[in-house]
Amino acid sequence: MVNIPCMRSQELREGVIIQDEHGNKLGQSTVAARKAISTVTFSRICIAAPGMLLTPVLMEYLEKKNFMKGAGKVKSCGVQTLLVGAFLIVAVPIGCSLFPQRQSISVSSLEDDLKRSIRERDPSIRTVYYNKGL
Repeated sequence: MVNIPCMRSQELREGVIIQDEHGNKLGQSTVAARKAISTVTFSRICIAAPGMLLTPVLMEYLEKKNFMKGAGKVKSCGVQTLLVGAFLIVAVPIGCSLFPQRQSISVSSLEDDLKRSIRERDPSIRTVYYNKGL
């Protein structure tokens, strides 16, 4: 899962957009970017895991049955592809819904300069929001 941090390295350097509850931009945060990338990486692992872990177990089981006895590589490859596809059909919606798209973070968790800027703008803001991405 090195791909996600590499593809989103600009967010790690510059931060993700932080908004108030009304969607007004308050600044950018690298703390929120790290949190967003962590949750997306975990979600992607959850999406891939069923196909990677269960397909070999099911193939082992199926190869012992009459259905797959003497099956060639083409049939075996086809069954594996169908199994992985079936797992993805189920796992993708579940993995994408593990965390809300619009994440919240406490102002006190943010970088000092951003925290100061938000408190100067509106001292009553305690929680801000950002888009975690996919």
